Amino acid sequence: MKIHEVSARDGLQNEQTILTTSQKIELLRLLASTSPDSLEVTSFVRADRVPQLADAVELCKRLRDVDWRKEIPLVGLVLNMKGFELFSESGLDAVTTVIGANENFSKANAGMSVAKAICVNEEIAVAARQIEVPLRMYLSMAFGSPGADFEIQLVQELVSASAEMGAERIVLSDTIGVATPNQVIDVLSACKPYIGRADFGLHMHDTYGRALANCEAGLDFGVQYFDASVGGAGGCPFAPGASGNLATGALFALAQNRKEAPKNTSLEAIDKAAIFLSNVLGRPLARYGNLCP
Repeated sequence: MKIHEVSARDGLQNEQTILTTSQKIELLRLLASTSPDSLEVTSFVRADRVPQLADAVELCKRLRDVDWRKEIPLVGLVLNMKGFELFSESGLDAVTTVIGANENFSKANAGMSVAKAICVNEEIAVAARQIEVPLRMYLSMAFGSPGADFEIQLVQELVSASAEMGAERIVLSDTIGVATPNQVIDVLSACKPYIGRADFGLHMHDTYGRALANCEAGLDFGVQYFDASVGGAGGCPFAPGASGNLATGALFALAQNRKEAPKNTSLEAIDKAAIFLSNVLGRPLARYGNLCP
């Protein structure tokens, strides 16, 4: 199993408390000590839309000089070419983009239709190849959403389009946590013929307490890349009802039980990062087995 740690971006974007850049640097240092496969650090989006991440440019400047910088790939999210231009100057190692598998969510999250989002992401993919930066494509609402029909054909089309763009990883995202283990297997099976040479990843929210079981279903299918957030922090400001991410400690414990745990990672290091984030946010976050104070 390979863990992509997302608490410094997805974990912060929906919080009322806005961390200072220095606090984010310390959080990222603690996260780096957990030895994730990669570390999502920020997103290059409009500050008025996501003020929690308004310091993206300054944060990346300061990350250039940290002593652990070269040990772990650092990842940034963009939604359009303006964001990619900022990313291209950031020094980060991989770029994440998003297409919503739901028309209403795509317009709320990215300000564009699904069709337009495909076109924009094709531009980003070309630009990423030009600077030799790996592209990871996230398909939001890939398992459906309340009040909207689940469109497996659209998900298949987006997986195919992402593969054609040259994405190294296509991450199916349960943005508001409605998926079940059986559905995870069904969706992965339906999309496998379209994945090309990319890898599948899973990004599971824990709204109904099924995120861990959904990831185990993904493991059974053969998926190796999973997103998680220390303390289970996270949520989407443009997806009402979205709960937090799967807690990194819970995912790591599952991997331990299956003897698939990432090397050089420990629950102690994960808990230390979760405790720091809990203290900064001023609210309890999930540790493995109990809550942070």
